[in-house]
Amino acid sequence: MLISVIGAGYVGLVTGACLAHLGNEVRVVDIDRARIERLRGGEVPIHEPGLDELVAAGLANGRLSFHADQSGTYGSQLVIVAVGTLDRAGEWYGELVERAVRGLAEDSRAPRHLVVRSTLMPGTAVRLEALAQAIDPDVRLCFNPEFTREAVAVRDFLEPDRVVVGAGRDAQALVQELHELYAPMGRTILDTDLTSAETIKLASNVFLATKISFANELARLCAATGADVHAVVDGMGLDLRIGRSFLSPGPGFGGSCFPSQVRALPELARSFGIEAPIIAAVDQSNLGQADWLIDGLERARGASLAGSRVALLGLTFKANTDDLRESPALRLAERLVARGARVVAYDPKATEAGVVQLAAGGVTVDAAPSAAEAVIDADAVVVGTEWAEFGALDWAALAPRMRGRIIADARRIIDRDAALAAGLTVVAMGVTHTPDGGGAAARIAVPVTAAAAV
Repeated sequence: MLISVIGAGYVGLVTGACLAHLGNEVRVVDIDRARIERLRGGEVPIHEPGLDELVAAGLANGRLSFHADQSGTYGSQLVIVAVGTLDRAGEWYGELVERAVRGLAEDSRAPRHLVVRSTLMPGTAVRLEALAQAIDPDVRLCFNPEFTREAVAVRDFLEPDRVVVGAGRDAQALVQELHELYAPMGRTILDTDLTSAETIKLASNVFLATKISFANELARLCAATGADVHAVVDGMGLDLRIGRSFLSPGPGFGGSCFPSQVRALPELARSFGIEAPIIAAVDQSNLGQADWLIDGLERARGASLAGSRVALLGLTFKANTDDLRESPALRLAERLVARGARVVAYDPKATEAGVVQLAAGGVTVDAAPSAAEAVIDADAVVVGTEWAEFGALDWAALAPRMRGRIIADARRIIDRDAALAAGLTVVAMGVTHTPDGGGAAARIAVPVTAAAAV
């Protein structure tokens, strides 16, 4: 099938490269000419495992091409709109999607079958359909949300849990084309209306964000009572009704999707006069996790961080990506600096970019070329991102280079036994592990009643 994709960002590039891999001829269109030239040369501007190889293969076999003008869509059977939906403040807005849909509808040489893959607020697709059909009644529109996660986006696209197709009016022919397009995956395809498809996408992300925040709040409770939060979530996850996925405590969630959507969904509910207190609380809970983690570091240290030197390992919002958007590691950096610490940061993919982004927000952080350099003379080490290389650090060699003795592992990635053997104290999810074998959480007195004892 000959298709076009509007947008060469995360969603558009993964969509285009994967569909070319499945045997289609794909033309990716973007107004950023510099980006298009880089892609034509095989240079992928984002770090996403497996994507470089797919782009290279698509260019080599001629099934993938890049274009800087809408004329690149001419002759395509359908066009997928995958442009960004975040403004400079990181909040959802649909102006770029609307602009793309309008431009395609106004261009009679462009495909009349439009598929929106950019994330939309419920009700937006119906409005876009009406806008397009007011320009040209022959336009048909579907909403086909993506469920890919950064760092595993290629695998998620090619092996999806499900494919959702939200159909507009009289769009049966377009729906059939999408079924044919996704048939090689052999996965369940759910056909629904436009607004339900939008809501499936948004509700899925917000629910997963809620699971993360629940696990983080549970970690705070476990640290206070003496329970091991990781044993607790493992035990909960064995219940098939709950599941273990995303029930993992850490520094909080980040990235381009979850933060904006957990803010947008309760706002949408309020616009209809509906209160959503559970969803509305997720954002504040997430933002509070960084302070709780740093509170634990100061308690373990027995002193404030004012005047200290802290090595921050990791800046991206998750491992195996170079994405810094709303990264919880950056929040840790901001809070550490606010408490008077001098922060020296290292990230395998985004050290300089992270330092520049923090500086743009008025937060000064020093850059280190490696984890080993970052920990020199550090009073404490904070692990903010779960990069695999942090799990393989040689603490026997690093500990003598540190001034202090504490590691705050917000990701549970480091080799705790090796760190303890090197004479270091490890703080993980509120539990302080010491070289002498101490590993109990800070406890509070819990009254034992007859009911509680039963």
